[in-house]
Amino acid sequence: MELTINQLLQGKATRIKDKEYFTTEQYVVPFLERMSKLTNEFIIQAKPADQISLTPNGDVNFEDIIYNRVNIEAVLPNEYCYEGHKQVVGFVYALDTRKPVVKEYMGGLRTACLNLCTFNPSALSVQELAPEKAIDYNFLNYCLELVDDMGVKLNQLENMEFTKDQMYNELGMQIDRCINYKFHNDFGTVKLPESLPIEVYKNLFYNEKSDYFTQNNVVNGFDVYQAYTDIICNGKSKDLVNRFEKTLLVSRIMGVN
Repeated sequence: MELTINQLLQGKATRIKDKEYFTTEQYVVPFLERMSKLTNEFIIQAKPADQISLTPNGDVNFEDIIYNRVNIEAVLPNEYCYEGHKQVVGFVYALDTRKPVVKEYMGGLRTACLNLCTFNPSALSVQELAPEKAIDYNFLNYCLELVDDMGVKLNQLENMEFTKDQMYNELGMQIDRCINYKFHNDFGTVKLPESLPIEVYKNLFYNEKSDYFTQNNVVNGFDVYQAYTDIICNGKSKDLVNRFEKTLLVSRIMGVN
């Protein structure tokens, strides 16, 4: 669900398998305070615990709610942006994964559709979310000093062009890369489903309701990339926790170096 800051801060503390975790406010306020020095625009998504309480009117009772997964993106001001995109600094935590985790990252946000763009694996920090222990936010200072090559990568995508026949031939290679390309860290392995290139191909050339459908059977690399990231960020199976890694894998399977 998409939330306001006030709704987010009402998340309660919880216990999972005899381990105590802080309130949502205790986890997110240090991030919000640091990023509020640069922006007042935040995009917040969260996944509550599977069982939630309702008000007498049938609405979600935010006074009695636990968020198991939270994703906040701080949208940086215009001096950090490039054509059609704004830079974001993201903060993610998850309590209900095999090993509770915290992630901080920097990426680009497509302003028209809010799809995430990522190309640099160094723009991600992953740490364990230990019970009743403060989060290390030092990565936020580091990521703001990273050399930004986002514009170069986006131009590289724009300069790619594929006919329908060429995408047909690319399809097998991209499926093979989805099988073999993985993102590993101490918290598990992230990969893209082998069905994803097929879904992208259908949205480009067959699904007339898709925002990325083309009638002239020619697409550029940026449209292909966006068709991938739209499914990752906004599709039915969108992943709040591994969005950065999955988007990074898209650039790899498309050969954007």
